Amino acid sequence: MEYKYRLREAVILASGYGRRMRRTKDSPSKPMIPIGDKPLISYIIDLLIGSGIEKIYVVHHSVTSDVRDLLTYHAHYTNHLEFIEEKEQKGTLLSFSRVKHMVSPPFLLAFEDIIADQDDFRDMLNIGLQSIGTDTDLVIQTVRQPSLLSERAFLTKEGRIVRYEKNGITGEISGIQEKKYGGMISLWLASPFPLMDSYLSMKNYRLSSFLEEYIPTHTVSEMPIHDMWDIDTPEAAAMTKELLKRRGGGNGCIKL
Repeated sequence: MEYKYRLREAVILASGYGRRMRRTKDSPSKPMIPIGDKPLISYIIDLLIGSGIEKIYVVHHSVTSDVRDLLTYHAHYTNHLEFIEEKEQKGTLLSFSRVKHMVSPPFLLAFEDIIADQDDFRDMLNIGLQSIGTDTDLVIQTVRQPSLLSERAFLTKEGRIVRYEKNGITGEISGIQEKKYGGMISLWLASPFPLMDSYLSMKNYRLSSFLEEYIPTHTVSEMPIHDMWDIDTPEAAAMTKELLKRRGGGNGCIKL
């Protein structure tokens, strides 16, 4: 697929402790837990590289330092990955801020535990890239019905995201609004870092709090995808392995 615009940089946040996924202290960190025949984080890395991303910054903490083993897992990762280790892990927003001097819009933000189909992922990005040069500040991936369900955290209206609540949208909505899943991929078209710094100065390290305020006060568009989900529990990991096996995607080539 030809892109009207080039998207060269992405950030993967991989600093979380992943306590629900880690069985023992000697187990691999959550990003490096095997799913099928490769580490979990490799799925999003391969999606990004397969979509033309040239530079991927992986933010990690000492508890996830085994992500550096990726450089020996695939030789071509050396050309794309740069690791940033944070000394203290206080929250997702602080982790995100580690790259503020390294990236400038447009760039992608992703999490380490995402599963999607490569063609579907590229189509999603192409939709997002069409927002470059418009009034949009941020484009967020949404999905109506992922294979593994999570909370409907986004309220949308005519292709725009108008509200976000981390634990699910509550209350009445109008007939032209829809509740949707998503939020695992963000395409930043305006710099979030000046506002982010004000949050961090108040010791608020939660990305969810930041987005809850950012979305109603900025123009945020949708980047719909057919199917995408994240893996937060051993049960979700087991279900994902079974889904990949049925779809012939054990090697990361997921067929939906």
